Amino acid sequence: MEIYKIFKRYIKGNLLKLLLVILSLVFLNYLRSLIPLFVGKVFAILNENSESTLPNVINNIFVGKNLVTQLLLVAVCIVGTALIRDITNLSADIGIAEVSEGVGYNLQTDFYNHVQELPYSYLNHAQTGDLIQRSISDITRVKRFIGQILPACFNALLQIVIYSYQMLLINSRLGIYLLIPIPLIFLGAVIYFRKNAYIFTNIEESEGALTTDVQENLTGIRVVKAFANEKYEINKFNKAMDKFISSWHALMNKMSSYYSIMDGISYLLMLTAFVLSVYFVKSGALKFDEATSMFLYVESIIWPTRILGRQIGEMNRSKIAGSRILEIVDEPTEFANDGKLKPKIKGNIKFEDVFFTFKDGSTPTIRNINLDINHGETIALIGKTGSGKSTLVSMLNRMLDCTSGKILLDGIDIKEINKKYLRKNVGIVLQEPFLFSKTIAENIGIVLNKIDANDLETSSRIKSVARVAAVSNDIERFEEGYNTIVGERGVTLSGGQKQRIAIARTLVEYKPILIFDDSLSAVDSETDIKIRSALKTKEEDRTTIIITHRISTAMEADRIIVMEDGEITEVGTHDDLIKKPGLYQEIWNIQNHFVSSDSNESEGK
Repeated sequence: MEIYKIFKRYIKGNLLKLLLVILSLVFLNYLRSLIPLFVGKVFAILNENSESTLPNVINNIFVGKNLVTQLLLVAVCIVGTALIRDITNLSADIGIAEVSEGVGYNLQTDFYNHVQELPYSYLNHAQTGDLIQRSISDITRVKRFIGQILPACFNALLQIVIYSYQMLLINSRLGIYLLIPIPLIFLGAVIYFRKNAYIFTNIEESEGALTTDVQENLTGIRVVKAFANEKYEINKFNKAMDKFISSWHALMNKMSSYYSIMDGISYLLMLTAFVLSVYFVKSGALKFDEATSMFLYVESIIWPTRILGRQIGEMNRSKIAGSRILEIVDEPTEFANDGKLKPKIKGNIKFEDVFFTFKDGSTPTIRNINLDINHGETIALIGKTGSGKSTLVSMLNRMLDCTSGKILLDGIDIKEINKKYLRKNVGIVLQEPFLFSKTIAENIGIVLNKIDANDLETSSRIKSVARVAAVSNDIERFEEGYNTIVGERGVTLSGGQKQRIAIARTLVEYKPILIFDDSLSAVDSETDIKIRSALKTKEEDRTTIIITHRISTAMEADRIIVMEDGEITEVGTHDDLIKKPGLYQEIWNIQNHFVSSDSNESEGK
């Protein structure tokens, strides 16, 4: 059913090709069924027997011809039938490949697009390696099922049905005797592989875990090397590999036993067919040429039956792969209940009794937030790690949705505003910026539709925001300048350079609301001041929220919001808050003490 759902959903554009393939396979297998009859016809001619189970249209060709001519005609018919069969087979193979690739293309693009639109909260808990496994290995397995296993099964079924029909036409009694074991062999295969389906599941899960280990190791290779932790990572990989290999060994052991038994049954059935054919010929119930055709049909039916049995194992793997794919594509996207409004956003923000609880949490992370932020105001959010600052600002661009309460933007509930439009107007610079393995110019201008080094307007725009982010001097010192490849995740840059490039990327398009999520932590205080001064000069009417642990940064804000355990405990200016007992005063005293100590040490030296 899993594969059927995928097939039905993604067959669009390939349905006509599929129908032509089915007709080709039916015609192909009918042609194949004629070959044993032509072989039987040879013996009928040699025995001067004019009767044959060949269609009358073909039988009439031999009427009135001498022995040699008839044999030559049989040879021509066999060669002609084989030639038409091969052409039909080639045509069917091409059609199957086109359908398989078409379905695979639709599935892969839809899967990738769907992952892009899954909620942040879902992706934040998903394993990257497992998603990669599903998007590549599982989809490849489904494509293989559609392109190889499904046609092979359908082809085998057609062979069994058409050959059985021809056998019953020759001698219904002997045909029934010889066909009785066929459904039993097939049923045994179904029961066997269903009983061992868990092994295929273990293999898929082990392979997913292996992919995750490799992905995490390569992503965090700097940490591994920094702690000289290579041996631990190798051991962890070896354990995952051992589990994967042991699952395969368990499968191979069972499969080898099964195939050995099936081969023995197949050969026993052929021997039975031979003995019964001889008996029927001796008793006069069957002619020699008919017995020859019957034996060839039995041999031809056994192999498709065994193929069906073998493919059931692959069906189980494909079923598991299909269910893993459907598990993702059936996951509701974050745009399932999206807002439709696209109002002009100025930057007035209002939190009304806002609470937020993570799905896997029991207590609210954010509690009872009531706050007004005016258009053009600069707000500093300060608090201990885990106090809910990042969670609070993540609700402004709807990466997270509040559990209860309302967040109003210029008087409109943000849940009524189109998400993509909202995110175009609410810029956020994260504490740990992610840079792509592209040039610096491409990373800064990634939000633009097109990055063209020869486009003077785009180039000027990128350089302008780089100056605001105080990173232009660093970039110009690179040999390739803005065309410097930064490496995967920006590995060739320092933490401060990555943060400033991320700031420039956010500024390349004007956004009326700008959020710095502790994104100035890796730059020195002087650069911090330069960036904030340049921002004020560039855009005076921007609403800015700065999450920071630095008092020197917070004190420049119009208002400071202090958060503790998911609640707002203090609101005011720097001058107001340092006079009141509370967390802000404690942080001020601690940081002021360290600054004074450093100054005294410098003077002593």
